[in-house]
Amino acid sequence: MSNLSETCNTNTPKISVIMPVYNTKEEYLRPAIESILQQTFKDFEFLILNDGSSDETVEKVIKSYNDERIKYFYKKNTGIADTLNFGLAQAQGELIARMDSDDISLPKRFAKQVEFLDAHPEISVLSGNYKIFPDTKIVVLPQRPKYLDFLEGCQICHPAVMFRKADFERYNLKYNPEYKCEDYELWSRAIRYFKFANLGEVILHYRWHDTNLSKPTEIFKTSVLRVQENILDFLTDDESLRQKLLHATVYKPKKMKLSLKEKIFSFKDSENGRHNILTILGVHIKIKKRK
Repeated sequence: MSNLSETCNTNTPKISVIMPVYNTKEEYLRPAIESILQQTFKDFEFLILNDGSSDETVEKVIKSYNDERIKYFYKKNTGIADTLNFGLAQAQGELIARMDSDDISLPKRFAKQVEFLDAHPEISVLSGNYKIFPDTKIVVLPQRPKYLDFLEGCQICHPAVMFRKADFERYNLKYNPEYKCEDYELWSRAIRYFKFANLGEVILHYRWHDTNLSKPTEIFKTSVLRVQENILDFLTDDESLRQKLLHATVYKPKKMKLSLKEKIFSFKDSENGRHNILTILGVHIKIKKRK
């Protein structure tokens, strides 16, 4: 294990940026690194985690940057989920910001996210809209995603996310290497405890290319279905109700999803914030929050 910067900063940084790298092309890696180093918000440490890349160019590119905020780690290849957990264990910041090694964070991304989180202490996980390039398609995410929304798919852009480290440590929330959709699986558990939000503007450019890890393989699709099953398992063991929820969210067109879903089910905080109120077919169930 090697560390490029032993003393990134004597003070605790506001943000720990975690970026795993595995054989990323130089033409993608350099813009990703520079988009972080050029953030208008400067108080961060930048953990770059080389997950056993076989391409020696990766390390050369990373070590070509002389910035004391960079902390470089080389580790045996164990996959993205395990590498992200390794990064979380090293992180010293109050907030964790994710970044992928082939995307581009817009210059004011961190400044806008920190400002929002400081103004909204009730929000634990914050992401935002993003633009897919080179196609220039803009993806708009719900500004306040709720638990059941995740039955319809992941509502958080992983490489654009920022979250409170202490909140995740309190519930021992980490990435699960058994899932290929490790981010979706983590958020589907975390939203049982925390409030999520998305900024209503583009804060990241998401690169789409031939080696993009997020392209849906059969293994990836199977992981997604497992997450949806886990969401239902948390809600109920009534098979009839499970099927109604599935048809209200996963199998129906979006307009039908929302109207039918709201009639069948809702999940929200109580007025005192100490309980969740689960409503199924008009029946209200109070669930005490874990401390």
